[in-house]
Amino acid sequence: MSEMRKIYVDDLKPGMRFDKPLYIDNNNMLVGANVSIKESDIKKLMKWGIVELETAGKVISSVTEIQLAEKISSTLKEDADKIIKEYNQLLKKRKDLIEIHKNACSAVEKIYGAIRRGEEFAIDTLERELHNIIEILQENYNIFLFLYGLDEGKDYLVVHSVNVTFYALLIAMALKYDHKKLTELGIGTLLIDAGMVKIPSYITHKQSNLTDQEMNLVKTHPLHGYKALRQLGNLEEELAMVVLQHHEQYDGKGYPRGLKGNQISEYARIAAIADSYEALISNRSYRKKQFFYHAMKNLLATGINKHDPVILRVFLSRMSVYPIGSIVELNDGRTGLVIGSDPQKPLRPIVKLIFDGNKKRIEGTEIINLLEETTLYITRALDEDEAGVNFLEVL
Repeated sequence: MSEMRKIYVDDLKPGMRFDKPLYIDNNNMLVGANVSIKESDIKKLMKWGIVELETAGKVISSVTEIQLAEKISSTLKEDADKIIKEYNQLLKKRKDLIEIHKNACSAVEKIYGAIRRGEEFAIDTLERELHNIIEILQENYNIFLFLYGLDEGKDYLVVHSVNVTFYALLIAMALKYDHKKLTELGIGTLLIDAGMVKIPSYITHKQSNLTDQEMNLVKTHPLHGYKALRQLGNLEEELAMVVLQHHEQYDGKGYPRGLKGNQISEYARIAAIADSYEALISNRSYRKKQFFYHAMKNLLATGINKHDPVILRVFLSRMSVYPIGSIVELNDGRTGLVIGSDPQKPLRPIVKLIFDGNKKRIEGTEIINLLEETTLYITRALDEDEAGVNFLEVL
């Protein structure tokens, strides 16, 4: 039997492999034979105050393997550091987002009021508020995180229109739209529910299923909105088409005209996805809102035929499978908040821990990068009630 020898932790490098297991002590093995040591393994040992290990083997990894592992580890760390930095910067922008959102809602509300009264309206103020939305999204597109909860106790038609605009612009920016196209799309989505103000309020606030007659009335709102934008606002056809076509479906089963595929304007195809997602994560009189992961999952499941598949994939890549803010449980029982992810590895996000494995609140800030911690993975996504937290308090 080979004699055990000591290996100092300071001498370990990512990518090192031994031909025999490497032990922390008699009862605990760090890695098995021919298993590469990761940067996270070395960090754990240092955190635990362990200075030496034991093995009966010898190093069998090549210099090239070690250099490659170190390069990969360094890249992962740089990517993680960038995501964490962006997240910390994001937290500082919440107050700005709330102010911009409030002003945009005020501008939309005035126009919806004018349409309700059958009066002509101008969009100067609306354009100014839209440019503020575009600017804050360009600074950090994850700013949409703070839209959560802003619908409480307010006119949901107005808030929904503003929120949809954030998600639509997020998609458009991923599609590399220039400022002119962002503005055209944004005006259309800010007024996306203009026609709903012509629908009786008892229908829009009804807490039970609509009758066929009531549903047919609701289905007239895209046309009402289109006419209002063209006749009362004198807006261009392309902008009004967002309102007219946002309930058309890619498979031709939408309304009001049953258009399909590219017969639907690209702006409207973008708006339809943003509209569907925002509706899922918002409270309605007849149902509770869904949390981010479940809303994304349902959008992908139900929207596979309803929405443009290319644009839907763009939205998914920008939002990720686990959108920022998702609360997740790991296989070791710990619970955390997703604060960002690599678009190429959406199932391995960076998680800010909330509770330990015994469901005890973690003090301070502890971050886990699942790209590095390969033994850990997400077992399920939770909503606030399941996790036992207020989402905004654990950001």
